[in-house]
Formats: sequence, structure tokens, C-alpha cells
Amino acid sequence: MMRWSLVSLVLALAVPVLGYHKPRPLNARYRRQAPTSVKNQTQSPFLNERSTDFAVNGSAIPLVDFDVGESYAGLLPIGNDTNSQLYFWFFPSTNPAAQENKEILIYLTGGPGCSSTGELLQQNGPLLWQPGTFQPVQNKWSWHRLTNVVWVDQPVGTGFSQGTPTATSEEDVAQQFLGFWQNFVDTFAVQGYKVYVTGSSYGGMYAPFISSAMLDRNDARYFDVSGMAIWDGLYSKIPLTEDIPVAAFVDKFKSVLPFNDTFTAAIKAIDAQCGYTAYLDEYLVFPPRGPQPSTLPGEDPATNLARPECALYLAVFLAATELNPCLNKAFDVTSHCPVLFDPIGTTLPTAFPTPYFDLPAVKAAINAPANTTWVFCQNPFTNPVFVNNTDRSLNAGPGSQPVLPGVIDRTGNVILGHGERDFLVLPDATLLTIQNLTWRGVLGFQQRPEAPLLIPAVDNANVGTAAAGFGVVGSSHAERGLTWFGAAMAGHLVAQDQPAVAFRMVEVLLGRVEGFESVEPFTVDMGGGDS
Repeated sequence: MMRWSLVSLVLALAVPVLGYHKPRPLNARYRRQAPTSVKNQTQSPFLNERSTDFAVNGSAIPLVDFDVGESYAGLLPIGNDTNSQLYFWFFPSTNPAAQENKEILIYLTGGPGCSSTGELLQQNGPLLWQPGTFQPVQNKWSWHRLTNVVWVDQPVGTGFSQGTPTATSEEDVAQQFLGFWQNFVDTFAVQGYKVYVTGSSYGGMYAPFISSAMLDRNDARYFDVSGMAIWDGLYSKIPLTEDIPVAAFVDKFKSVLPFNDTFTAAIKAIDAQCGYTAYLDEYLVFPPRGPQPSTLPGEDPATNLARPECALYLAVFLAATELNPCLNKAFDVTSHCPVLFDPIGTTLPTAFPTPYFDLPAVKAAINAPANTTWVFCQNPFTNPVFVNNTDRSLNAGPGSQPVLPGVIDRTGNVILGHGERDFLVLPDATLLTIQNLTWRGVLGFQQRPEAPLLIPAVDNANVGTAAAGFGVVGSSHAERGLTWFGAAMAGHLVAQDQPAVAFRMVEVLLGRVEGFESVEPFTVDMGGGDS
């Protein structure tokens, strides 16, 4: 997830929080004598001489009182560079279709410098421990119920990954990832598998460049990219992501951003002076009138950020935190006090003196390096994952917009979605990006996205296991191999806020259902209705 466009603000607002409960003892009652997961692995197509050392005992994960099933975790080098290694946690699917179709899905979170392992635990993995809940539970919305999934801490310097960061651009990140991926494919004998690349937030930079680089190799044994999906992605420069859409966002959510008349007038004045709403009126139209300019309104070309007098997003965010000090780092504009305890330290306070994945017993259980201090997101000032804390690709191009059309053209299967309540990467930024892309020879969407985002009926009797709403929960649209969705009741963390939407996204990506308008039930049993 993208956290550091506002890092100076976040650090300034952060305060130490003390006095939270210590974890329960890591004792034998959280372990089983004959774990089912280990028995299953002895017959697994993924277990071989090269992969056996990566096997995880699914019944011996601390504080988890159920068997998470077959999985493999550990470090693999980037190509032949054993000094640079990426950490992964791989869950083979419980769905026979995944093996029959020979498919595997990669999940990448953003930051830059945030750990995909953390989102496995709190969004889309088999064990789910969300902020404010007592303990991990089985996640019926885990993506491994649909296909084989591997969560990867990348680039170097992220999560449990090892080595000295050397990346200066997304091209560097992609080439390093491909070196890791070749080793992963060889280790688990998944040559010839269809590869699906997914991500969130700064994954809007990672996933398109990695997908494009894989496709460029033209090697179906290792890099048969068959689709890509991203939610709440960062695809362009910060002014387009935050400053240009913010006045319209404030107007849409004025019930939770009830600024006084004086500040509201100031927002409108800065917006008009810097040409932000005028830009939306010109370019956020369907079909688009033409390509967007390389220099954005209000932008300082020397920094590619908003000029001080046009830094509208920062002003709005500071004012919003005065109204609501528990804005949760802008992940969801409707978030409110109190801040929930968090076992991985996404928000303050944490549940433990140290995050869950930094507990020695947890590291040992999941084959993580014992001498690494795990944090969910690296501080870019002290531990940047790009040299000089600069991703040269972000402002060039701009962002991932130069490579996105090629991924759409070559796969015909790309999904770009957004949580409508995201106050960090604003939803209109994704639509502005789409309207600036030319794929299949045509610029942007030709029709305004107005089709329903439909979720089949589910059994919500047990709200403790990530219940999710159903029915029409947003809007969607598809043209020429690109699909968009807007999740009405989700913020930046779509799979946490609306797990059924993220699950349906994977079904659409894999081709299990035709699209977000489909009335077909879920392809695995979720309970409720006909699903």
C-alpha cells in the first residue's frame, strides 16, 4: 500500500502508544501432533527435493489454533545473486481447477517498502487477523480457495527480504523480480503455468512493470502472464493522484468532512486558482477528448509535486485530521475513533510490544530470517527500498502509464479497481489514468462506467469470519480487455473492507465468471443463496 507520499505528515502526527496487552504464551496448545497440512504435502505436486526445506507446518503457527493447510515459505535469491533474496509465502490451492488449469497468482502490496506477508494476514490469505479482533480466524475469502497464490515481499529491503537495495526504477524492480521468479518456478516445478499478477496501491507501479517485463521475455515456461489485476493503484504523479481530485472528493464526502464555511471557501479558491476542477471537467469525460498534458496543473516541474500554493491535498488532509484525529492514515475517509489495536502495526497502537511477524517463534514457524526486524512498511528516510529514496519511473512517463497499454493488448485481461472511500489514492485518479491510456488503438473508455458491481448472496451469520455484503455494491465497466470496478463501501484496503469484491475480482481475472455484472454464484461454496 502506498504510505509515503504523506510520510512527513504521518511521522509528524504519529505518537508513541503504550500499555497494550502482551501476546498469549506461545505454548503447545497452539500446535497439533499430526498436522493435516504436513500429511497433504507428502502427496503434493509442489513438494520435491528443492522445495522440501520450504515446507511450513500449518498446525504449528503461533497463536493460530487451526491448521492453515499446505504452504511453503522462505527466501530465494534474485537470479544467481545469493546476497539479494526475496521472501515468499506460497499457498497451493484447495481448488482442483487451479491444478487442472496450471495457474498461479502473484500478490504484491505497495509502499514502496510494505510487506505482502502483512496483507496475507489481514486481507486475502488463509489466516486472517484484522485490526481490533482477538485472534486469527480462518478466512473463507482467502484467494487460495480459487487458485495457487504466492505473496512476495519485494523489492529488496521489504519485509523479510534480504540484501542492499539497488533499484533506482521500476525497470530495475522488474528485472530483479524476474530473477527471483525463475528460481521460484524451478523450485516448485511450475514451468508452463499461467501467471496472474495482482497488487494494490504502489503495486500500481510494480505489477504493470513486472507483467510487461515478463511478457517481453516471450517465454511461456516461466512467464506466461495471462492477466493482471490491481486495486487502488498508484499509476501517475502525486498531483494527479491526490491534489487534482481532492476538491471533488471533499464535496462527495462532505457528510464525513464537514469543514466550516471559511475552509470550504478556501478549498474552492485554491482549486480554481490551480485549475484542478477545470482539469477534471476537461479530461474526466467519456469518451476522452484527447491525451492529458505531461505537466499537470499546479505542478512544480522541478519536484513533480504540487507547488506550495497548490498543495491542496495536504491542506485538506491536515484539516480533516483536526476534525477526526483517527483518520487511519487516510485509508478510509469514514474511519473514526478509537484506533483499533493492530497485530502487525499497520496503525497505532499495535497489539504486541512487537508486530506479530517479528515474534521469534513466528519467524521460526514460517522459515523467516531470525536476524531480520520485520516491519510492515519501511521508513523511506531510514530504510528506503529505492536508492536515494527515488523511483525514477514514478514521474517519468508518467508512472506505469507507458507500460499499462501493452499489458492490456497482450493479455486482454486487466482489471483496475478502486475503493470509493479511499482518501489516500483518490478514486478519480484511476479513471483519469484509464482515460489517458491508448489500448487496442483507442484512447480511454468510450462509455462512462455505470454497470453494476454485483456480488452473489453469501451467508453472513458469523460476522467474525469476515462477513461481506452482497447485491449491488458499486459500479463496473469493461471495454477492449480492460475492466474497471468501483467498490462503494471500501477504502484503500479493498480486500479488508469488502473481501467478497476482491474474491470476485479474482474469479473474473481467472475467467471463472464472465464479469462483475454476472449473476452467477461464487464458484466455491460460500454459503447463502445459491452460492
